[in-house]
Amino acid sequence: MQKYAAQRVKQVIEQILWQVWDPIGMKGITDAPEDEYSGYVNGVLELLTSGASDEVIADHLLRIATEGMGRPELTIADMRPTVAALRAIELAHDWH
Repeated sequence: MQKYAAQRVKQVIEQILWQVWDPIGMKGITDAPEDEYSGYVNGVLELLTSGASDEVIADHLLRIATEGMGRPELTIADMRPTVAALRAIELAHDWH
């Protein structure tokens, strides 16, 4: 059961990265690869389960977007909706 709970949380994180974060506008592209942000899921999950602050999570996402995706105009404030959505995920404390 733990494996399935963790997998479900990862799927939710990936959906949030796609629907809310989406720093390069992939969700607006018809044939965009659906796994575009999947490489960032484990890092986000680790931050969530380790008790990282909202600022640490926002900074992590901002660094990816600005340094890795070439979006230097983005700010911490742009990351807040994503952090809020991530915080709404119910984490099972017995599987991480």
